[in-house]
Amino acid sequence: MASLKKNIALSYINTITGIIFPLITFPYATRVLMPQGIGTIDFLNSIVNYIVLLTSLGIPFYAVREIAKCRDDIYVRNKKTIEITILNLLLCVIGYFVVFILGLFVPQIKQHADIFYILSLSIIFTAIGVQWFYQAIEDFEYITIRGIVIRVLCASGLFIFVKTKEDLIPYAFVLVGSTVGNNLLNFIHLRKFIPVTRQLVSHLHIMRHLKPSLKIFVMFAFVSIYVYLNSIILGFLDSEQAVGYYSAGVRIPHIVNTVVTSIGAVMLPRCSNLIETGKMAEFKKLITKSYHFIFGISLPLTIGLIMLAKPITLILCGTHFEASVAVVRITAATILCVSLSDVIGMQILFPMNKENIVIASTCAAAISSVFFNFALIPFISAKGAAVATLAAEFSIIFVETHWGKRYIPFKFFSKTTLNYIAASILMSASIVPILAIHNLWIQLIAGFAVGATVYMGFLYYHKDELVMMCLEFINKKKQ
Repeated sequence: MASLKKNIALSYINTITGIIFPLITFPYATRVLMPQGIGTIDFLNSIVNYIVLLTSLGIPFYAVREIAKCRDDIYVRNKKTIEITILNLLLCVIGYFVVFILGLFVPQIKQHADIFYILSLSIIFTAIGVQWFYQAIEDFEYITIRGIVIRVLCASGLFIFVKTKEDLIPYAFVLVGSTVGNNLLNFIHLRKFIPVTRQLVSHLHIMRHLKPSLKIFVMFAFVSIYVYLNSIILGFLDSEQAVGYYSAGVRIPHIVNTVVTSIGAVMLPRCSNLIETGKMAEFKKLITKSYHFIFGISLPLTIGLIMLAKPITLILCGTHFEASVAVVRITAATILCVSLSDVIGMQILFPMNKENIVIASTCAAAISSVFFNFALIPFISAKGAAVATLAAEFSIIFVETHWGKRYIPFKFFSKTTLNYIAASILMSASIVPILAIHNLWIQLIAGFAVGATVYMGFLYYHKDELVMMCLEFINKKKQ
């Protein structure tokens, strides 16, 4: 089994390349397809994502935890993997029934039925992709190499086939191509680990996974309401163009979120295994380090994105997306909220089988999201959807910390976290004068460079563990 440090490093390589490619491809797509085209694709893709959620039935997170628990017992691990995969495929039948009903009878979908059906390919390929298996056995080297290869191919496809704002079908194929490519390779690569034998197949109990995964499905059903419903409600109550502004604005914080929360993909199987084997002291020590690490990264990223929202948005998306700047500023705070909820929910409560608290928090998020969407979208359009997104994420943090506080092994405010807060305040003060410069590129480059230098310099002066660990890692690589 690979070391935790190596897995985190691989996870971040995978995440960083996952950020670099959108930074290259998304600005190109926004300038070619314009807000209307981006809005159309994201509106339809949000609906497909709901169906993927339905057919997944909470299986991905359930499977990571269950396979991680028995990863050293090869027979049980393989048996569970086949059972869960077959269950997922059976649920796909329901998903495609929903796809064809919507494509035939909902006018807003029917007019783009060809694009909708193309995007729906992700349903079947998500089912056979068994990404959860590779996470559970901590094969992050394979995940990283595969991800980079597929991203290069999809980026090439975008630049070759998407040339005008009418090229929505080629763009849909490019989007779904990453899912198809990744998951098809996953399915083929699975033969290396699981030889399908008659003895193994004859002892399958597929439906035993239905009930426990349903509990997790309820959680993700609520999550989907505030993740995908915003675009859908915005599309019905306003316009596809408004969806384009919202989608572009919320995508930027989402890209940043993937950097911070990617550590959760590594921590979940390791935390589940530590709890299962009774190593609670090691678990608490690991979680405390994880919290400090994530807080120390997410806080300055949140403040930096709020302050540099205009140059980042207009440089990435183009001047046609100026309405997205306000969306970025509002949803930037979700970076901190999502990061903390990832630690509390996915790294502590979920491995400890406290799903009920996580479900309650996502239920609160769904209710607040629906309320603010319907209350604000008719008056302030995309900004209303952004407020609904922020309110949902804040609700999760509130419920998880209120009901789950006795399971949290660290203090939210300590000398370490107060240093991060002080460093972030100094960082923001250093960026303010730079915003008076009229050139967007200078604002972005100088703001990032000065802000990062001030933040890291303050922490270095106080001998912060995060900075010392990074410097130690760099020095080892030089030797």
